[in-house]
Amino acid sequence: MRAPSFKLGLMMQETPFRASPPLALRTPTALVRELATPPLLNATSGDRTELLVLMFHRAQAGTLGNSPAMLDAHFAHVAANYPCVLPGEPLQAGCLNVCLSFDDGCLDFYQTVLPLLEIHRLRALLAIPPGLIVDSPAVPYKASAELCSWAELREIAASGRVAFAAHGMTHIRLDNPAVDLGREVSDPGLVLTVKLLLTIESFVFPFGRFSPLALQTARTHYHHVFRIGGAINTGWDASVLYRVSADNLTGPADIFAPAKLRRYRLRRWWNRLRCR
Repeated sequence: MRAPSFKLGLMMQETPFRASPPLALRTPTALVRELATPPLLNATSGDRTELLVLMFHRAQAGTLGNSPAMLDAHFAHVAANYPCVLPGEPLQAGCLNVCLSFDDGCLDFYQTVLPLLEIHRLRALLAIPPGLIVDSPAVPYKASAELCSWAELREIAASGRVAFAAHGMTHIRLDNPAVDLGREVSDPGLVLTVKLLLTIESFVFPFGRFSPLALQTARTHYHHVFRIGGAINTGWDASVLYRVSADNLTGPADIFAPAKLRRYRLRRWWNRLRCR
């Protein structure tokens, strides 16, 4: 398969995605109507179509990870109870849909997470900062973590279980006005397209931080843009999609507890009230 040229990738990335307008662009009447009514906090997942994007990092126990045994049990619970979707796919109506997302591309994704996805027949979004990826394996990153090599990422792509997202070029915060947004937002998608022979349609903000200009730049070049936010979504067409941290789980189904789902709904309403 012939690798796409940078010119082709640039043409694809320069076509802006027209999602629903951000809050600031809604008509005053529509905005007031939407934000004046808090969510039905006692609603069950069967009452509505919802999207919960879970954010993971390492496949090891700790504040930024889960043990392989916990991930195994958690994936089994997801596979048995929720539709597992990737960005842009139709949501199953009247229930909670789940998107699994992993940040950074650490080596344990290749060694542990991918085999678990295969076992449970699940799929995940993997956010990669391509400026930190090299051709040789096991590059030190964040002290004890290691990143996958390009060869390992290509194996992951060939599995058919993983969609890729740009995660900045060098994994720096994007709320600093001095950041080169062309390099850190626009270019990562081009590099991933060429290296992995895939169309990159998603961008995940490193650390969940971004300026208004960084958000505008990301929305111009990618179909789906993710932050953290700790909230639930109602679909893929929001100007920015919220994620909920799933690191350091206390149980396989803990993150889906009714009280937590109510909290995620309330947090979405609160985030949008503040135009975040």
